[in-house]
Amino acid sequence: MASRTPPSDVLAAWLPRQRWFAAKTRRLTSLTVADTIVLAGGVLAIVEVTLDDGTRDRYAVPLGGNSYAAPIADALDDTVFCRSLLDLVARGDTVSGEHGEVRGVPTAAFPAGLPPLPTRRVGGEQSNTSVAFGDRLIMKHFRRLADGPNPEEEMTRFLTERARFPHTPRLAGHLEYRRAGARATLAVVQELVTGARDGWEWMCAALEAFYREARQAAALDPARVRALAAPTLAALERLGTVTGALHRALASDSTDPAFAPEPITAADVAAWTADVARQLTAAGAALGSAPPVQEADLERGLQSLRGVDKIRHHGDLHLGQTLYREATGDFVIIDFEGEPLRALAERRRKHTPLRDVAGVLRSIDYAAVATRPAELEAWAETWQGEGARVFTTAYRHAVRGARFVPGGDDDFTRALAVLELEKAAYEVVYEANHRPAWVAIPRRGLISAAARLRRP
Repeated sequence: MASRTPPSDVLAAWLPRQRWFAAKTRRLTSLTVADTIVLAGGVLAIVEVTLDDGTRDRYAVPLGGNSYAAPIADALDDTVFCRSLLDLVARGDTVSGEHGEVRGVPTAAFPAGLPPLPTRRVGGEQSNTSVAFGDRLIMKHFRRLADGPNPEEEMTRFLTERARFPHTPRLAGHLEYRRAGARATLAVVQELVTGARDGWEWMCAALEAFYREARQAAALDPARVRALAAPTLAALERLGTVTGALHRALASDSTDPAFAPEPITAADVAAWTADVARQLTAAGAALGSAPPVQEADLERGLQSLRGVDKIRHHGDLHLGQTLYREATGDFVIIDFEGEPLRALAERRRKHTPLRDVAGVLRSIDYAAVATRPAELEAWAETWQGEGARVFTTAYRHAVRGARFVPGGDDDFTRALAVLELEKAAYEVVYEANHRPAWVAIPRRGLISAAARLRRP
């Protein structure tokens, strides 16, 4: 093992500096290389770490062929290594390590007769690493491992093979690490979406164009806002429809226990109420104060969900988790991993899909403010209201009659307000810790959602 990996102290000094290391605010107290799997171009090290609060984590660390000597090299920068991983999936093959094994599992969507393709690292990810193979496939390599199927594998497999949902990349296969009867998703391979742009980036660019035109306009007029912002509003309307179709697809199979819809119980409502209350408490601590929302109001807002179905849902849906094809005006939804810092069991848990709706509404709010010139605040507020309206209206139309949403307007609005409160409170804590200059955006969202919840 020593000849294949760097000394533990060298690896322990290197690991916390990596972008994908999850516990940057903690001190690493011990590191063990628990397994090594040799592949062409490098070695996959399974590394177990202990933090100063007693937390233990496990990471998959691909190391270049000479990484036993400094400097440490990431094997995902090596074309030979990346192709060896893809070949494992294509062949459905297994490579044994010292204690466990890596197994490739293709789906029917894996392209037959795939020639050798150029590889390139895809930037911008925080917790994972992605590698594109030409313009055909993309492999997302999970750095932090947890036993069980990762939702990205599990949900895209369901959407590919069972629901045949057309608005997410098809799963071509996955890699898993197996040891002592347990298995953890190591990577997923999906079709590479071409001719599309990150949904958040597209929306921000389109809003900048909208604000430039607004500067030339006369007095604020909602009809003028709708006319100037027509491309963005049409896109949000389409996203509402696609989001509704996604939820219908995820609720479409009652025979699979992992996906079968289940009635929301009083215990669910009580637990979710407590979750929101805890998040609001954390937001209040970050802000020094928070909107006065009583736990009884939260529970009352969620009561209409009793008897409605809970289902699997995206779990972290926002504009940045979409790709937008401007040529066709359509969306692809990506990144089904959920919030990566949450436990795997929590990310796989069924909930109301209105959490996804709340996530998009918060993203619309962020987009309105992130690109807004100071003198156009009223225009931004009007656009945000219109964007939220067209998205929500399209979503409700797409899910009309579905058992996973409350039917009445007031019931829908109040339940959604609670979930927006939860999301905005989470954002407050995040921004206070990472981007204090942005905390005003979710604070305004907190106030707005609280006001809607209190309406008679």
